[in-house]
Amino acid sequence: MEGLKFLRADNRITFCGEKPVDMNDRVAEHTAIELTLPTGLSPKAQACWDYFDGTAFAYEYKGRLVVTDEGLYLTAHGDGSHEAPLGFPRWVVDSWEELEQVLEETCDDLAADGLL
Repeated sequence: MEGLKFLRADNRITFCGEKPVDMNDRVAEHTAIELTLPTGLSPKAQACWDYFDGTAFAYEYKGRLVVTDEGLYLTAHGDGSHEAPLGFPRWVVDSWEELEQVLEETCDDLAADGLL
């Protein structure tokens, strides 16, 4: 697919079965493209991604790489009130390398907490 910044030869477009949500731009949310992670991530980054299996999803959205949790929120929204509860993505980065670094740091945190 032409024009996708994060689509490479070693990953592909996928679909988790649910549509992501941008509470700030309900029209643009339909442009989010879900992607698999590229092959060749470090073992530590891959272990972290595997830990979040089924609860983390990567999207190309508005020129950035957005990783959501199962809430599928693409952007931060809300003020924490009953009328506008908070929602936000898990991580927002500008490159696969930056995501790999975030995953490695998160893996260290999970290991320190005895979860990995």
